[in-house]
Amino acid sequence: MNPMQSFFERRPASLDTDQPSVRHIQDWIRHQIPVAIQIHGGEELTGTIQWQDLQYLALNPGQGKPLILIQRQSAALMRPLG
Repeated sequence: MNPMQSFFERRPASLDTDQPSVRHIQDWIRHQIPVAIQIHGGEELTGTIQWQDLQYLALNPGQGKPLILIQRQSAALMRPLG
């Protein structure tokens, strides 16, 4: 860390776009491909992923419902629909 850089100026780690999984999810986002995400415990959510960051995926369930934030660690399975 630069001695002149304050704690508040530190930049968080970013997504590693060299990782195939990150690129694949970005492709689903770019093309608005509907997906099913199974959460540990068995619940399955469907919609389109709007964005991803290091901690969360934002799933748009459609029909005017608000975005659902899913912790990446909670997702057991993600698959495209159709």
